[in-house]
Amino acid sequence: MRFKLTQKIIDKIRHKDKSIKIFENFSVLLNKLEQNNILLQQILNSLNKDPRKQIVGGQKWDLELEERYKNKLYLDSFGYKVFSQNDEDGIINEIFNRIGTTNKMFIEFGVQDGMECNSHLLLLTGWKGLWIDGNKNDCEKINKTFKTSILNNNLRIENAFITKDNINNIIKRNNIIGDIDFLSVDIDGNDYHILQSILDEKLINPRVICIEYNPLIPPSNNPDDTSTDWIMEYKEDWVWKVDDCQGASLSAYYHLLKKYNYSLVGTGITGVNAFFVRKDLIQDKFISDKNGALTFYNPWRHKSLRYLKPFADGFCALNESMDNRLEIYKEIFK
Repeated sequence: MRFKLTQKIIDKIRHKDKSIKIFENFSVLLNKLEQNNILLQQILNSLNKDPRKQIVGGQKWDLELEERYKNKLYLDSFGYKVFSQNDEDGIINEIFNRIGTTNKMFIEFGVQDGMECNSHLLLLTGWKGLWIDGNKNDCEKINKTFKTSILNNNLRIENAFITKDNINNIIKRNNIIGDIDFLSVDIDGNDYHILQSILDEKLINPRVICIEYNPLIPPSNNPDDTSTDWIMEYKEDWVWKVDDCQGASLSAYYHLLKKYNYSLVGTGITGVNAFFVRKDLIQDKFISDKNGALTFYNPWRHKSLRYLKPFADGFCALNESMDNRLEIYKEIFK
């Protein structure tokens, strides 16, 4: 009996010692968190003194962006994200608000699994078109997650590695010719050369073109100056190495598309995508590009401006049947 009582007392003392140590450790942790919080608040207060410092890219570009926001002919302030990577959904919507649509046909290549691309929202709102991607697994996923759109002949999927020599054949075998409303190019490499091949062939005649540009070289303030026309050397089997060697500068695209009667009408504020509209559709609906690409240039802000999805991550197209959706969920969460 005495032994049991003694053991209980010892256990209580030990438990008390542990509690004291836990409390002491917790107090140290709270102090560190409080210090970090004070430091973070000081940084935020410093940034808030000048809102321009919250956006990287340099004072020149940020001041110009503020001026553009005051003129509604610029597209910068219309951007928003639904299914696009950044603010492209909003800009695309505004462009077609101004020029209208014809057949609501799109072609986009470099869509990955289709959940985050420039024509996903168009597809959801009554458009039809073709997606091309070189990744077999992504194309198989599209066939499952966009099953309804495919069965209704609203969406065609082509699994192909795109080159400047095969792109027109891919488009042709999907029976798309003549005027289309929208073309989106994003393959992180040979984009310039492939777009040029499409424009030379004249198989399709896009009213609006969206293409990723390389933002590292700002355009010259002289619209005829081609010294800032950087273009990645063509390599047929090129796969992006996740570095700065991809595509072409904004100035290079400006001069290329000018030859094919397209006007530059804007870029997204993250410095990723540029938008061109056929000259016969421009009228007085956009800022003129007569002064060159510098008028619309945005620097690289992709890592500093984060566009959050409006809702949770999408695993499936919104218009899919519940049976198909549940089947896909089972595969994901098994």
